[in-house]
Amino acid sequence: MNRRLLLLLVLTLMLHQCKVVKVAQRQNTPVLKGVNGLRQQCVSLDTVQSILIKKAEAILMFDNERYEVTVTLYSKRDSIIYLSAVNSGYEIIRASVDMDSIKVINRLNRIVYRTAMKRQFGYQFPVNFNDLQNLIGRFYLCDDLEAAEDDMVHMVKFEQDEGYIKKRIHIDRNSLKLNMFEFYHKKTEQYLMGERSDDELKVYSNFMVTKFEMKAKGGTILYNKEIKVKMEVNPRKYTFTELR
Repeated sequence: MNRRLLLLLVLTLMLHQCKVVKVAQRQNTPVLKGVNGLRQQCVSLDTVQSILIKKAEAILMFDNERYEVTVTLYSKRDSIIYLSAVNSGYEIIRASVDMDSIKVINRLNRIVYRTAMKRQFGYQFPVNFNDLQNLIGRFYLCDDLEAAEDDMVHMVKFEQDEGYIKKRIHIDRNSLKLNMFEFYHKKTEQYLMGERSDDELKVYSNFMVTKFEMKAKGGTILYNKEIKVKMEVNPRKYTFTELR
């Protein structure tokens, strides 16, 4: 169960990319495409420091089982990513990711799982905090515009390999929606990948678990809405597990 919970945390981070981010444009200002379109949105959203996504829907297929959840996702720039997943009115998972660690609270079994985001020994995970943050909102990619490649036809590509890890994020240059992403570790063969189909984002991975598929869509997006992240539990009622 612990692996599934960690999987749900990692995957729902990018689910709202299926929605179009509405940017207020000045009257008579043309809407640009490609890298220039991204740069235009970066100017419009330069005051955004946090994203709150409410009532998003996700379906996870794993080991021939189907899980339906309603997700709340919160991201504060360069600080924390927070998730709460509810099934039939009952919270089953609460989780957070920061620069240093992942923490998952399993409400059903009263277990708290913790693991370092960066491994002290051995190969690293195929993704880090910044990678996950970039998948939550494309305005996080504003800091990487100098590395963007515009094919002037279909895609804007962000391709920044790190050592053994292949990293790809492709944005549709017309709609500026996330089109696909790929994070692949050449040595461990762990991966996290996704592609957009209509209004759904399909995600595939063997990251932390065996192969799986997830579909996610919907949700209401609020910018600069501060919330208090609560990850404390009563230590007398929960079991704590350190994952390696």
